[in-house]
Amino acid sequence: MGRVDMDELDSKNLGRLRRIADARSVWTSESGDFTPWLAENIDVLADALEMTLTVVATEVRIGDFRLDIHAKDGNDRSVVIENQLERTDHGHLGQCLVYASTIIWVAPNFREEFRSALDWLNEHTDSELGFFGVEIGIVQIGHGPPAPVFDIVSRPNDWQKTVKTAGNAAEARTATPANTARQALFHEVLTAANTRQPAISVPKPQKGNWISFAGSPFGTWGMSISDDRMRVEAYIDTYNADINNALFDEFAAEADSWQAHAGLDLVWERLDDRRASRIAAYRSVDLDDPADRDAARQWAVDALVAMYNTLNTPLRAAAKVRRAEFADPAPPRESQI
Repeated sequence: MGRVDMDELDSKNLGRLRRIADARSVWTSESGDFTPWLAENIDVLADALEMTLTVVATEVRIGDFRLDIHAKDGNDRSVVIENQLERTDHGHLGQCLVYASTIIWVAPNFREEFRSALDWLNEHTDSELGFFGVEIGIVQIGHGPPAPVFDIVSRPNDWQKTVKTAGNAAEARTATPANTARQALFHEVLTAANTRQPAISVPKPQKGNWISFAGSPFGTWGMSISDDRMRVEAYIDTYNADINNALFDEFAAEADSWQAHAGLDLVWERLDDRRASRIAAYRSVDLDDPADRDAARQWAVDALVAMYNTLNTPLRAAAKVRRAEFADPAPPRESQI
C-alpha cells in the first residue's frame, strides 16, 4: 500500500497533490485501452461532472462515424462520450458536432481554440444540447498509488439547472412538498453514507420519488420512497435485457451467501416485465413522524453502506464478464441515439 512521508505533510497533516504522468503513459491506445477503462469506471467521470451516467455501449457505429461511448444520464437522456489520448484536434471536434445530444469530450489537454469553440457552442446551441470539455490527468499524493483526475474546462451554461428541471412532468413532481421531503431525506442518507464509504457520491436532487447515484457497468445504485415504503437498491440495467437477466440470475443463485455477507434481508426482483432487475432492501417510513423518519434515515445509511460494500465490486466485475460474453462478434450495427 502507498504511503505519505511525514516530511511531505504540511502543518495540517495534508499531503501535496502532484501530477505525475501523461495519460499516454498509462493507456496505450484509445479504442483498445482507454475507452474500455473509461466505460468500466464511468462513475469517476460522472462524479466529476455531478451527473449519473450508465454505459449503454462502446464503439458504436453512427453513419460514417464511430462514437467511443454511448451512455444515459439520470434522466434517461443520451450522452455521447468522445475520448482521445492526444491533444484535441479538428477531427474530434467535428465528430462532436454530428451528435444531437449531450457531448462529453475527454482529452489530456485542450487547446485554447477548442475550449473556446465548446464555450461558443454552449452559448449558441439549443438548450437540449450540451458540450463538456474534460481534461484527464494522473495525480499522486506522496508515495501513494496514482489516480485519475478529471478537470472540467468547459460546460453548458446553467447545466445543473437544466438537469434538475429536465422535463415538465419531472419538474412538477420534484416541486411537490412530498417529493421535497423525500429528496431531503435522500440527501441526508447519502451525505452520511459518503462519510463511511467515500465511493458513494452525493448527487443533486433528482426527479420524483427516487434518486440514483454511483453509475457503473452493471447499472446504478438508487433509493426510492413510494407508498410509505423506502427502498435501497442495486438497479441492474446494462441496457441489454439478456445481460441483465444473466447477471441477476448469477447473483440470485447465491442469494443466501450475499445476504449473510451484507447482514440484510435482501429482496431479489427479476423484473421480467421490464428490461432491468434489482436487488433491494425495504423498510416502511412515515415522513410525518420525526422519530420514524430518523430511524429510517439510519436504517438506510446502514443498508446502503452494507449493500454497496458487499455487492458493488462483484457486480462490476461480473458485468464486465457478461458484456464480453454477449458481445456481438459482427461489425457494429448502426445505432439511433
